[in-house]
Amino acid sequence: MAAANNSATEKVASSVLKKAFALHQSGQIAEAIFLYREILAQDPKNADVLHLLGVIEAQKNNSPAAMALIDRAIALNPNDASYFSNRGLALHDLKRFEDALASFDHALAIKPDYAEALYNRGRALQALQRLPEALDSYDRVLAIKPGHANALNNRGLVLHGLQRFAEALASYARALAVKPDYAEALNNRGLALQRVNRFDDALASYARALAIKPGYVEAHNNRGFLLHRLERFDDALVSYARALAINPDHAEALNNRGIALYDLNRLDEALASYDRALGIKLGHVEALNNRGLALQGLKRLDEALASFDCALAIRPDYAEAHNNRAMARLLCGDFREGWPDYEWRWKAKNLPDRLPIDAPVWNGENLDGRSILIFAEQGRGDVIQFARYLPLLLQRGARVSFFGPAEITRLLGSMGATITFISTLAGEDPCDFQCALMSLPLRFGADALSIPNDVPYLRAEPDLVTRWKARIGNHGFKIGIAWQGSRQGKVDQGRSIPLAEFVALSRLPGVRLISLQKHDGLDQLMRLARDAGIEVPGEDFDPGPDAFIDTAAVMEIADLIVTSDTAIAHLAGALGRPTWVALKSVPDWRWGLEGDGSPWYPTMRLFRQATPGDWRNVFEQIAGELQSMTGRPSREYCP
Repeated sequence: MAAANNSATEKVASSVLKKAFALHQSGQIAEAIFLYREILAQDPKNADVLHLLGVIEAQKNNSPAAMALIDRAIALNPNDASYFSNRGLALHDLKRFEDALASFDHALAIKPDYAEALYNRGRALQALQRLPEALDSYDRVLAIKPGHANALNNRGLVLHGLQRFAEALASYARALAVKPDYAEALNNRGLALQRVNRFDDALASYARALAIKPGYVEAHNNRGFLLHRLERFDDALVSYARALAINPDHAEALNNRGIALYDLNRLDEALASYDRALGIKLGHVEALNNRGLALQGLKRLDEALASFDCALAIRPDYAEAHNNRAMARLLCGDFREGWPDYEWRWKAKNLPDRLPIDAPVWNGENLDGRSILIFAEQGRGDVIQFARYLPLLLQRGARVSFFGPAEITRLLGSMGATITFISTLAGEDPCDFQCALMSLPLRFGADALSIPNDVPYLRAEPDLVTRWKARIGNHGFKIGIAWQGSRQGKVDQGRSIPLAEFVALSRLPGVRLISLQKHDGLDQLMRLARDAGIEVPGEDFDPGPDAFIDTAAVMEIADLIVTSDTAIAHLAGALGRPTWVALKSVPDWRWGLEGDGSPWYPTMRLFRQATPGDWRNVFEQIAGELQSMTGRPSREYCP
């Protein structure tokens, strides 16, 4: 009789469980919980009910309670794969990824073809950055369920992380073939398309994602990031504004919005955006780093350094923050701390990689009788500025080779030192040491008082000086001018000068302006009035493969060089010519933040913007100084 009663009770319990589970699946959670608890009151050891109550707690984001219930179920029935799979999900939500992985593996030991456990195992491996293993897990899912859209999407993310972008795009295409309205896959596809420079396609992919899911914050943010990269800054700000209208606390959108504002030189607004991001996510190291850049642009150097320090306290190996702190320290004249930070540039994104030279890096070892290869990095102006250190290596007894751009070799050869200049590394003899050119100040312990600044250390070729002197003549007060640096990259932001600002100088009695400009900026000459008074040397001015050869000769003839912050400034300073450099409010680190002199070039005078963007005041100062000196014999001038 008892057995019959037990059988009847089990049938009732099974019927109630089916009803509770149906309610659960339809989203009627409160009703399902009531019935589950009714069953437990009759059968406290019902493992399925304990497990399902755990699933509900997980759905309510109460992972600790979910774990406790599912663990009770597992203790009663350790052979159900679904228990271990859902336990893994709760652990994943708690960010206990290693434990989650173990739980998924336990589920798969019970049921090897359990697709959802394999899928979630892939997610845990992804979170642990074990990408090849994650890829294998997703591939195993797809062998069982070829149309598993989520696995295809996540597989694309893993391939993206492995920088296999074409394969990632193929995986997203398969996901979208299964699920055309899959907004997340469209968003991720947009990210991959960006990486292969298919920008129009990427924008279209974000647009499709947003048409399906208008409130998709990440897609608005990613679209803004791409528009920023395309230098469509105002459009980028619109995208960030849409993201923030949906989620005002989206720290990434706030940080990215700050970067766009920074590039528009709206520094106070950029700073406010970074501060909002940090109010939401205190340890947001990218926002701390970017905040430091904004503060530096506002001349709040102490605060900028503190912001970089905060970022590095959180992430000590954050190369970009080290590099930016180096720039701030060097700008302040703190060379002792700045040069070591500057060595982090090799690990920073968007900066040149160290050359693959098979020799140890020179760190100050004895060089007597030993060979060293110095290699150029960054721009021509940097090469000219730091070439001064090459003779110091000779003084230490080294055999010095210099690897740099072929077009500047002839100019550097004027140093007269026994240095071997090369422009290709193929077939070169092995060397004892190698070192980057701009690492030499660190190796020599350079500070503002010990910079080797005997000029000239470069020289114009005498026959070219004679040739250009005959053409230009000796009349008037001759000023060589340059106004535009290379437009590539952010380095030119705010440093180049509208050519029209120079025109007033040509109106001064006896003054002649002679263009030293090549390539970028020549279009501005065409827009000037015919009587602007700027002389152009002609098409045979530095026309060949050797850069600056004629420029150096014309500088030797000129009475003064007036230039923006370009390689022309460094060349004039290295030649020891009287040089005036017009600088933006917060200039590149090498010019410092204050003063009208340079420890790098003793014949140079600096004219600084008092207000960002105000070149008019700078050129009024320059014109005033010229008026007071043009009555003197030109060669009596001393800056």
